[in-house]
Amino acid sequence: MTTVQSEPSTVLAVTDLASQVSGPVYVPGDDGFDAEIAAWNLATAHRPLVAVGAADAADVAAAVGWAAERGLPVAVQATGHGAVAAAIGGVLVNTSRLDEVTVDPATRTARVGAGVKWARVIEAAAPYGLAPLSGSSSDVGAVGYTVGGGLGLLARRYGYAADHVRGLRIVTADGQLRDVDADEHPDLFWAVRGGKGNFGIVTSIEIDLVPVATLYAGGIFYPGAVAADVLHAYRAWTSSLPDETTTSVAILRLPPLPELPEPLRGQTVVHLRFIHAGDADVTRADVLSRLPAEVRTRYRDEWRPRYDAWAAALWGE
Repeated sequence: MTTVQSEPSTVLAVTDLASQVSGPVYVPGDDGFDAEIAAWNLATAHRPLVAVGAADAADVAAAVGWAAERGLPVAVQATGHGAVAAAIGGVLVNTSRLDEVTVDPATRTARVGAGVKWARVIEAAAPYGLAPLSGSSSDVGAVGYTVGGGLGLLARRYGYAADHVRGLRIVTADGQLRDVDADEHPDLFWAVRGGKGNFGIVTSIEIDLVPVATLYAGGIFYPGAVAADVLHAYRAWTSSLPDETTTSVAILRLPPLPELPEPLRGQTVVHLRFIHAGDADVTRADVLSRLPAEVRTRYRDEWRPRYDAWAAALWGE
């Protein structure tokens, strides 16, 4: 019988849990344990007593119910991108195997499993001229991103991704699998859309897809030394942009890695990101006309971007 020691006086038998689930169950020292609990950010090192690789929603319910019976805390991880604090003790449920993606072009919706990254949803929706409200990276989990709020690339036109959830399946702390939407368990539905993992483990969501087939986008990297100037200009610029245009800005300390363009390696930069979901002419002409003349001059003569990924589209160069 496989056992795991939680406290000197407490031994937990996990054989009964393994018999209730179809996915793997690991304890420290097992082959596969480290891979099952690894986060994307390796600086976050989980140390659970038990790891369950859920193969379906029923596995999640069984794992949560088993933990509840023994008074153990439960943590959840899918793609591992949301790991900001280590899970110490208790049961870690890995939902990365819940990889369902189905698109209904008639209703403009998609059903997405908890382990699915945005890239697969984008690929499945694109043939129909549709797109999900994903974030700036297609390599993160769609469910975790969405239930965390989801302020993404098309936010000014369509709002938060969480506001485009039609329904979801969730395992609550009592180990019950529930279908939740605006009519069934409406309070829970409201809380989960933005409350992320605090109200249960979401196993799948049904989301709206939007009619966007083409985007115009890119980014400029400015030297960190002109951050104040760039941010002041950015505030003035964004107040005049149309709803079809979404922007964001970040100050980044980039590592000296060969994968990065040479001008960016080891630099502190201001990254200005731009995405337009409208007419292409707006990308080239209207956006430029909305920048104050002083800003356009300083862009060329003083700020000198370290790397410009959208100069050709924006400036016609």
